[in-house]
Amino acid sequence: MKSSAINRFSWCLFAGVLLASCKKELNQTPYDSTVVTTAIKNEIDLNAAVNGVYSSLRTTDLYGRTLIMKGDLMSDNAFQSTANSGRYTNFNQYTITVTDGNAAGAWANAYAAIKNANVIINTDLVNNNDNISQLLSETYAVRGMVYFDLARNFARPYTADPNAPGVPIVLAFDQSIKPARNTIKEVYTQALADLNKAYTLAKFNQGTTMTFISTGSTRSVNSSFISKYAIKGLLAKVYQHMGDWTNARDAALDVVTNGGFTLSTSGSLLSYWKGASPLTSKMETMFELTSDANNSVGDGTLADLYVPKSLGGTYGDFLCVQELYDSYSATDARKGLYTVSTRSGQLGNAIYVNKYPIDKTNYDDIKIVRYADVLLILAEACYNLADEPNARKYVNMVAQQRDPSFTGYISTGSPLLEDILTERRKELAFEGYRFWDLYRLKRNFTKIVNQNPASSVSVTPITTNIVFPIPNDELLVNATLRSQQNSGY
Repeated sequence: MKSSAINRFSWCLFAGVLLASCKKELNQTPYDSTVVTTAIKNEIDLNAAVNGVYSSLRTTDLYGRTLIMKGDLMSDNAFQSTANSGRYTNFNQYTITVTDGNAAGAWANAYAAIKNANVIINTDLVNNNDNISQLLSETYAVRGMVYFDLARNFARPYTADPNAPGVPIVLAFDQSIKPARNTIKEVYTQALADLNKAYTLAKFNQGTTMTFISTGSTRSVNSSFISKYAIKGLLAKVYQHMGDWTNARDAALDVVTNGGFTLSTSGSLLSYWKGASPLTSKMETMFELTSDANNSVGDGTLADLYVPKSLGGTYGDFLCVQELYDSYSATDARKGLYTVSTRSGQLGNAIYVNKYPIDKTNYDDIKIVRYADVLLILAEACYNLADEPNARKYVNMVAQQRDPSFTGYISTGSPLLEDILTERRKELAFEGYRFWDLYRLKRNFTKIVNQNPASSVSVTPITTNIVFPIPNDELLVNATLRSQQNSGY
C-alpha cells in the first residue's frame, strides 16, 4: 500500500522534468521520460516525451493494476479468497471510503498523466511532418482516454444523468488553480474532442514504421503505441458508454472495414495470451501497456494476484466465480485460460485465472483495446439500431472463432442483447470490462464476496461504491471540491 504522502495529489503538481531514457534506440517500448515544454525542440525530443506519457499510465493505481482489477473484482465475475494478501479487500466487500489508497492513487496518477500530456499538447513545436503529427495524436489519445476513465471511476454513468458532477477538466499547467467538477457531459465531450483530434492527426497504423528525419532512427508502430485504428476503438468505447449507438457503430465499423485486425484462432488463443512481445501483426491487440523487469509493478502484477505460488505466481488472491467458468462449453478455447484447483483456507474449488503470463522478464502486458471488444461493441450497436442480422453476425464472429463447435446465436429481441452481453462477459473476463457493462447499463447485480461459504452484497445503480469517492487528500487542498463529494461518502 502506498503511503498517503505518495498518494496525495494537489493541483500544485510541478511541471518538472523526468529524465529521458538513456537508451539511444527509438524502436523500443515506451518507458520513462517526460520533459518540460521548452525542452521539446524536435521530433526526437517529442518522441522521448511521449514515451514518458505512456510510462505514467503503467503505475499500479492506474492501468498497471487497480483499474483493471476493479473491472472484475467489483463485478459478478470474481471474489477475494479467504486466504489473501489483504489487497483490494474494500473493492471485494464494497466498503471503499474517502481515505481508500487505491482510489486516491487512481485520481493522482490519472491527473499526473494528464499533466504530462498537457505539457506536450501545449508545446510550441511546429507540426510539420508525419512523425510529429503521429506523436501528437498519441498524446491527445492518452488524454482523452484518461478523462474517460476518470469520469467512469469518479462519476455516475453518462446514461443516468449527463449533467451530474463529473471530474475537473484541466488542459494546461497552473499551480494556483483549485478547479471545480465539470459535468459528466463536459468531461465526455472533452474526451471525444481529444480522441477525434487524435484520429485526425494519426498517420500510422499498427505494423508500419516511423523514420525520424534528423537521425534516421526508426520506431516500429507496434501494439505498445496508440495507432490510428486503436483510436477508433477507444472512440467506439466512449460512444458505447454514452448510449450513442450510431457513432459507436460507425467507429467500430471503421476499425473492422479499414483497420486490418484479426482474431486469433481457437487453437492459437492460449499462445496469444502467453505472448509477451509487442505485436505488429494486427492480431487481436490494438493497444496495450507493455512492461518488463525494469518497467513494471514488480510482484504486484495481475498474474501475481490471480495465480498462486503453486502454479508459478505469487498470491492467487482472486478467484473466478463458478457460474462464469461453467458458462464456457468444453470445446470453448477460453476455458483453457482457467485452472480448477483448491486453495488452503478456501473451501470448495478455487478457479484460478491464467489469462496473464507468469513471466518475470516481461511481466504483464495490459490490453487496453482489443479487436474482439470492437466486434462486440459493433454487435451491441447494431442491436440498438434495430439491425439484428448484423448484431448476430458480429457477436457470432467472436463466439464461433473461440468455439468452432458452436453453431451460433439465433436469438431475436431482448434475448439477443443478453447473448451479446454474455459473450462480452466470457470474452473480456479479467480484462477489466464486466463492471463497466453493468455500470453503464444501470443493472442490479449480486456481487459475490465469498463463494464458499456463501457471502454476497446486492449492488444497484445507486450503491455508494459504484463510483469512487473524491479522495480526502484532494479535498484537503482544494476547498472548491469539498461541497462536491459523491453521494454517500
